[in-house]
Amino acid sequence: MSEIFLARQPVFDRELRVCGYELLYRAGREESARFADGDAATATVILSAFMEIGLRSITGGQPAYLNLTRRFLLQQPVPFPQHEVVIEVLEDVAPDQELRAALCRLSRQGYRIALDDYLLDDSGRERLLPCVDMVKVDVLGMAPQEIVRHARTLQRQGVPSLLAEKIESREVMDLCRAAGFDYFQGFFLSRPTTLSRRSVPHNRLPLLRLIASLQRPELDVREIEQIIGQDVSLSYKILRYLASPLFPTRDIDSIRAAVLYLGRRQLANWAVLLAMTSCNDQPSERIVALLVRARTCEQLVRHRYGGSDPGAAFTIGLFSGLDAVLDAPLSVICAELPLSFEVRQALLELEGPYGRILAAVLAQERGDWERLAATGVDPMQVNHHYLESLKWADAQWAWLAHLSRSERPERLAARRRGPPSES
Repeated sequence: MSEIFLARQPVFDRELRVCGYELLYRAGREESARFADGDAATATVILSAFMEIGLRSITGGQPAYLNLTRRFLLQQPVPFPQHEVVIEVLEDVAPDQELRAALCRLSRQGYRIALDDYLLDDSGRERLLPCVDMVKVDVLGMAPQEIVRHARTLQRQGVPSLLAEKIESREVMDLCRAAGFDYFQGFFLSRPTTLSRRSVPHNRLPLLRLIASLQRPELDVREIEQIIGQDVSLSYKILRYLASPLFPTRDIDSIRAAVLYLGRRQLANWAVLLAMTSCNDQPSERIVALLVRARTCEQLVRHRYGGSDPGAAFTIGLFSGLDAVLDAPLSVICAELPLSFEVRQALLELEGPYGRILAAVLAQERGDWERLAATGVDPMQVNHHYLESLKWADAQWAWLAHLSRSERPERLAARRRGPPSES
């Protein structure tokens, strides 16, 4: 099979920590049509994807939530260690005695089982509850009283844990948490969400001013030195980052040297990103997701799938998440930033050469393969660069997270070296 499309969506616990990823996959349009049996096609996609890519490189060691077909559940051994997966049973799998026996067998083997899109009125699936560890409830469009009824009924029935999926607003998130759900999933959590505020909160204004200053087209090296130098911690983090194993050995011991090495735009992007990591209320997954998005946009432009400036594409991918970081609508933020017409058009309208790239990457993130195809960007290339960006972002985040915890500035030896030991 030559085409495999794959995306991941994080699962959060009650403390908003990432505790797993649901993998969204599908065979390519032409390839999938050649299979006479949809179950066999899906199983082949799963096996091919994991053999070619590697499960751990996709999930970073977190459990993978896998939608397995009936045939795969009944006839095939599960080729993954128990601690690496949560097996999801879709709502269209017939809940007969044969399936129940298969799920109970997998449960005895130590696999965690989740029922997807569970509804209380679907009495046929109730017989599967003794075999499962989790029930997923699709709360999109569900009335508040129905959300609470589902949670309380399933708790009374002894379901070990509940996951609310397709959460798209803060109000629904708060309701699900109060109702007793244990895990949460949805665009509100896994992608930037425009909130109702009309201005940037005061505690975010210094970060916005830094972003605005670093994006001015007339900015020169001396001014960049002054802006970043005003924040000793930020200066320290940038130099520490450049001294990490992610970069070749370089004699970089000043912001000026960093500007000359990285270039004005790239240094501005990393300064913004490092400043974001200093916001203590930002979930790590949000920063990682923005890294993946920015890198994928950059690589698509670099390989001539739209736009002409890879650095601008990285900026667009990074800035597409500023609404969540700054707790303000993206339109308000863009009004405060000296952005070019093309960048603004991409961020606010998903139009233009960069907007098309951003739209394709967003569709990849959500597993919306029809919308991805509609962008006109080659889905195979989007998927390829997205998967490569997952690995790249994991390596970047390891150092960014370390730097965000570092508080004691020190003069760096300008050499490649590993992270210092924690004291």
